[in-house]
Amino acid sequence: GINAEYGGVYFHVIKMEQSFILWIGHEEPKIDSLATAISLPSRVPACSKLMGNADWTTTFAQKLAVKTKHQVFILADELEPDEVPLSEKVVFQKLSTDPHIFLTS
Repeated sequence: GINAEYGGVYFHVIKMEQSFILWIGHEEPKIDSLATAISLPSRVPACSKLMGNADWTTTFAQKLAVKTKHQVFILADELEPDEVPLSEKVVFQKLSTDPHIFLTS
């Protein structure tokens, strides 16, 4: 996995076989929201918010499932509204430059 910090937002990735967990939050680890999405052939990825109120986690998980063709779990701390687009940008940039951090195959 990876640990990184950008603009006060921390990221941790745990990769698994054909899936990965992405935690996004602040310095003190906690989980306010949990969402998952899974890529489906010829369909929009199935996604579900399993815990919390952060609707952005479901959308973000779905975008990552489309991009990676893997099941994605997003665990998130409560973020400020301006931290959400920053977080998405950072993760997609890292996915483009270092896909091995997220993907097993």
